[in-house]
Amino acid sequence: MELYDVDEFWKFDMRVGKVVEAEKIRRTRKLIKLVVDFGKERRTIVTGIADQYSPKELKGRKFIFVLNLKPKKLAGVESQGMLIVGEDENGKVYLLPVPEEVPVGIKVW
Repeated sequence: MELYDVDEFWKFDMRVGKVVEAEKIRRTRKLIKLVVDFGKERRTIVTGIADQYSPKELKGRKFIFVLNLKPKKLAGVESQGMLIVGEDENGKVYLLPVPEEVPVGIKVW
């Protein structure tokens, strides 16, 4: 495992967001387009977990997202961040929901 100085970690802007819209991206196997509320703004984020979770399982729930990544187009949709999930050695993805009482937009560290 490569080790990093803690200053590298502080470069990431991780925040709590609530998924207000979620839909499978047509003609893809794994991509889901999310519209996420961060309090002061909404962002479109594409995540590659549709082979294990449905959009219905994500909508209305709070998760942690990384916001200060360069935008990337996936299947023609610009993703403006990344959903944080857990993954085991077999490729099983685990959602990491945030309790409802945690405010949207709050910084995570």
